[in-house]
Amino acid sequence: MLDEADRSRLEGLLAPESLPRLNAELRSSLLAMLADTSVTREPSELECRVGISDRVTLVSPSDSRDWYKPELVLPQEADVDADKISVLTPVGLAVLGARTGDRVSWQTPAGERLMTVTSILKHVPA
Repeated sequence: MLDEADRSRLEGLLAPESLPRLNAELRSSLLAMLADTSVTREPSELECRVGISDRVTLVSPSDSRDWYKPELVLPQEADVDADKISVLTPVGLAVLGARTGDRVSWQTPAGERLMTVTSILKHVPA
């Protein structure tokens, strides 16, 4: 579940003039995610879900020392050194719209990765 602004930003990435241009695989993944995602205006529903520009804490269900705390951003804002990951990465697509307590999974070269969303720090516009 997303808010209208995040859905609009994601749909904008599909435009032919959008940069960076999406390859067929990314385009297909984004289209599939959008088809499975609903939009809400309900603030109580949105405050507990991961959106674009939020920082999310992911913890392995089998080892609490295995954690990751990325910020979800649009592709042009991604910066791996600052833990800003594109919403179009496998982990980005997996966590977008997830709630605290949800288990999310995505494919990596080493196989499927499973983690639990333990907290969401909402982005506050300046």
